[in-house]
Amino acid sequence: MAGSGRKPMMFQSTISRIVTVIIALVLPINIMTLVLSNMVLQKNKEQISGEIQNTLEHSMDSLGDTLKRVTRKQIYLSFDDAEFRELSNRVLDTNQKGLLLHNVKEKLESAQVDYPWVDTMFFHFPANRLLIMTGYPGVSTQETRKKIEEAIEKEQYKELAWESMDVQGTAVLFGFSNWQNTDFGVMLNLERTLDKLNLSDHKAGRTVFFMNQKGTVLTRKGREYLEEKGKTLEALAESGSCQVFSVDLPGYDLKLVEAVEWNKLNENLSATIILVQVLSVLMTLLVIPLLLWYVRKWISRPLNRLVGAIDKIEGGDLEYRIATDGASQGREFEQINRSFNDMMEQVKDLKIDVYEKELERKNIRMRYLSQQIQPHFILNAMNILYSYEPEEYPLIQKMILCISKYFRYIVKVNAKFVELGQEMEHIQNYFEIQKARYPGLFFSIVEYEESLKKALLPPLLVQNFAENAIKHSLKIGNKITIFVITDYCREEGKEDRMRIRLADTGAGMSDELLEKIEVFRQAGIHQEGLGVGIENSIERLKFLYPEETNIRFWRDEHYSGTNVEIILPVHFAQGGWEHADIVD
Repeated sequence: MAGSGRKPMMFQSTISRIVTVIIALVLPINIMTLVLSNMVLQKNKEQISGEIQNTLEHSMDSLGDTLKRVTRKQIYLSFDDAEFRELSNRVLDTNQKGLLLHNVKEKLESAQVDYPWVDTMFFHFPANRLLIMTGYPGVSTQETRKKIEEAIEKEQYKELAWESMDVQGTAVLFGFSNWQNTDFGVMLNLERTLDKLNLSDHKAGRTVFFMNQKGTVLTRKGREYLEEKGKTLEALAESGSCQVFSVDLPGYDLKLVEAVEWNKLNENLSATIILVQVLSVLMTLLVIPLLLWYVRKWISRPLNRLVGAIDKIEGGDLEYRIATDGASQGREFEQINRSFNDMMEQVKDLKIDVYEKELERKNIRMRYLSQQIQPHFILNAMNILYSYEPEEYPLIQKMILCISKYFRYIVKVNAKFVELGQEMEHIQNYFEIQKARYPGLFFSIVEYEESLKKALLPPLLVQNFAENAIKHSLKIGNKITIFVITDYCREEGKEDRMRIRLADTGAGMSDELLEKIEVFRQAGIHQEGLGVGIENSIERLKFLYPEETNIRFWRDEHYSGTNVEIILPVHFAQGGWEHADIVD
């Protein structure tokens, strides 16, 4: 119907949608490749331009910093070193000059080592007609000395000054200064300086050189470059055949320049981009048919097979299985099909597994309930009351109160958890009843940390072990003590847990019984003579705290009684724990 908004049939299929998306993506991607390749060229140019300018600025900053530091060093030697002052301030005889000359030259050579960019350092002491030079200028030492002597004679060099000049065809930078009666300075071989700044070995299309502030090209590569082009640097920049970057070093009559010819610099990149553009068009013409064939063979057919299997299952054929053949449907669909078949196999067993687990849970619950009220305990309690004489009314009253508390707790325990304080109060009450049965035969201590009073644990868990302590350790004529202590179990890197410890000083459980307990704890197999109470407690702990609890039994080497230790996670009903339905 017109206006119903239904999509055409071809767009209801996942495969047709995939094909449409492929075509819709490949064509724009091809167009984007052409556009982006041109953007890459421009971005590359901008990035290289920024790197070139930063490199030049960093190089000149480093050079300027070195020249300032070496000048400060020479000034420091002039006024602080006694031997330098001696040569500056008074005329010395030959012997004195010889000794001082040797020492001063050694100090100057030591200072030269700290400034490897400086080719020559010199000091001139007019009072003693001495000119001391250190370093390797890279040009004639005589010519260098001559230039220094000529510069010293010029009045303008009595203050700090820098000048670039040519010495035997090599560009050098001289720095001259004066302190009181001493002339000093440095010389840089600018050809070497380019090497020291790592600027002399550039890729094709990039030429680095020094100029002075008047625009005269100083270093050889710059002169050769301009001679090859037959134009001035300004004319080359205006023609657009190269881009010129420059950084001044104020006060030093020096400028660092780099001429970049982009057509040479990007020659390889441009050819690569053009090749990428051509390949992009060709790949578009080839990839779409190939993708369509691939989708049909490796996606469409296996997907239709899986959809058909789901339809069979929905139709009620739960025995249907997909034929697995990895060579024809690919590893992913092979895994999906195997998982589908495995899932259908598991469906058969699912109801049985759930049913068995529910039976096991109910079985544990029934055994637990069977332990709540024990007929022989009721009879024994009644016999105790019957045995009291009328004049023992206070004892009768106390006994009735204890028994009523006991049965009220037993009858009302219908939740999974109780508070520790309630369980400990019940244990203390249980001990009072047993003390009435066995007067003077045992003493009990029940203690717990107050902060754990509201902590939760399974009901009647502790009573089972308290009963066993009385059953196996209590003997006529032998007084014992039974301890029930609850505190925190703290281990580094773990959350705090609750530790319940029961111990007695009597005969305790036999080694045979302890071995049976360990077998049941490890394997869960019923052990004859072990008793339902202990087995039930172990099962309840496993059921309620999977992998969160620990219980162990042992006999101490210092006394014969039995030790029981139960480690439980600490949970409080106020904390919103999901199982915190507790007895009132």
